[in-house]
Parts: sequence; structure tokens; C-alpha cells
Amino acid sequence: MLVLLAAGPTVAGFGLYNVSLSLLPSSVANLILTTEPAFTAMTAYALLGERLDGMQIAGSLLILSGVVFLRVYEGRAASQPAPAMQAADAEA
Repeated sequence: MLVLLAAGPTVAGFGLYNVSLSLLPSSVANLILTTEPAFTAMTAYALLGERLDGMQIAGSLLILSGVVFLRVYEGRAASQPAPAMQAADAEA
């Protein structure tokens, strides 16, 4: 039973990750995968009554803030024209 409980979520997790790579850009799929430890801790707290200490909460907040920062940074970088385009516009 213990082997099944360990192997099942691992196989399902990697299977779903591989499927998500065919449907989403790799940057989005990896950002979602990065949040897994934080969401696992929140789920364990909510459903299983686990207690989180300050370091675990701080780590989860660091993970989530890093993901938010990357999404905002990527959104701003995508909305700006490429440097080559700016140089071509300046010459014209």
C-alpha cells in the first residue's frame, strides 16, 4: 500500500507535467511546477491539519513572490519592442 501511495502521485504528476508541456509554453508549465511545494503545504494545512512554522511560511511566500515577479517581468518584456527593432526605427 505504501509503494502505491508513493508511486501513484509521482507517476501521475510527471504524466500531467508532460501533457502540460504539449499544451502550454514551457515557461508557463515550469512556473506552475515551481509552485508545487507551496500549494502542497497549503493543502496539507487545510486538509490534514498540518502545522506550518515560520520558515515554511516564509519559503512558500518566497516561491510565490518569485513566480509573480517572473510573470510580471515576462509580461513587461513581451510588451516592449526588441532592441533590433528600436535601432531600425531610430535609423529610419
